[in-house]
Amino acid sequence: MRLILTLFFATGLMLAAEPEPSVFPDYETEWAEEGNETVTKPAERLIYLSVEKLPEKIYVGQIFPVTLKVTSLDRERPFEIRVEDGKDVEIAEEPERIEPRAISRIEYLFKATGKRIRLPDFIAYYVDEPEVEYRVEGRPVEAVRLNPPRDFCNVLAKKMELVNYQASTYTNDSNIVALQLKIEYGNYGDFHLQNSSNQGIDSYSGELNDTTLYYYAVYPAGLEQLSFSYFNLKKNRYEKFRIPIIVKRSSVSTQSNLDPQASEFTKFKIAATAFLILLWLVLWAVRKNWIYPLLIIVAAGYLVTYLIPLKSVCIKPESRLYLLPTPQSTPFMTLYERTEAKKMNGNDSYTKIQLPNDTIGWVRNEDLCSN
Repeated sequence: MRLILTLFFATGLMLAAEPEPSVFPDYETEWAEEGNETVTKPAERLIYLSVEKLPEKIYVGQIFPVTLKVTSLDRERPFEIRVEDGKDVEIAEEPERIEPRAISRIEYLFKATGKRIRLPDFIAYYVDEPEVEYRVEGRPVEAVRLNPPRDFCNVLAKKMELVNYQASTYTNDSNIVALQLKIEYGNYGDFHLQNSSNQGIDSYSGELNDTTLYYYAVYPAGLEQLSFSYFNLKKNRYEKFRIPIIVKRSSVSTQSNLDPQASEFTKFKIAATAFLILLWLVLWAVRKNWIYPLLIIVAAGYLVTYLIPLKSVCIKPESRLYLLPTPQSTPFMTLYERTEAKKMNGNDSYTKIQLPNDTIGWVRNEDLCSN
């Protein structure tokens, strides 16, 4: 009996000596392999990550979405996500801000840069505790490489539309073609046209789901049609655009050609118009018909548009020459000295000019000399 009482009191003293459980969460600490840093991981997982949606087929060069499902047990606690260690893939667009909630579905847009894709790892962490990370490893994905036609412009998109285009004289022996394209979920930065001596993106606006692209390309003056194709991801086929290159000749106020008097064809039309005027004058004197004066007036007006020389303008020093008359247009030349040029066209904000070396471009109206 005495032995039993002794054991009972000894056990009570041992239980009383145990410390009370801590009010702080239980953490496990691991020693990092590189450097003298510790990596702290919670004993209880508070964030769960999973890749929920992927396209059934991915092509090399394609912009494709990845939906990440995030479950946060601490629903009001803000968290962030980091992406790292991908292969044959790069981020095209990621969310700017993630709102804290219990379950979030976050869409990332990636671009496939090769065939053997490994999606990057997604790492989540609470903003107030960045040293504690929750990770889901990326999965491997096989991409398909296209066998495109020769006129392929390198764009794969859900949809691409030609909104507008314009062709105008660039130099004596070349024309510049400006394209306005609307692209949905496409790799617009890879847009490229074949057989152009000079081309590039002038400007773009919008998001990847709805991008407006302004593109320019320079071609020989004799080219009559520009054609290119893109791959329609929605229809899973190539679609072709055919654009006639028509450089319009108009009046002096909207003139777009370089120098009408220098063209042999223009000289022929001037001579032909002058001959018709003389012929109608003779017929009017003989027949006295009212139709001849009307024809003479119309022909004379047409003739004046070629005989009146282009107006000269003065351009201030340090002015920039632009490819297109748009606010986001690309400047391709800076005029460091005061320059005299021929005025070819104009609007409320820009003036189209021809420099003495036959280079054509647009300058802002505020860059013109006041006198």
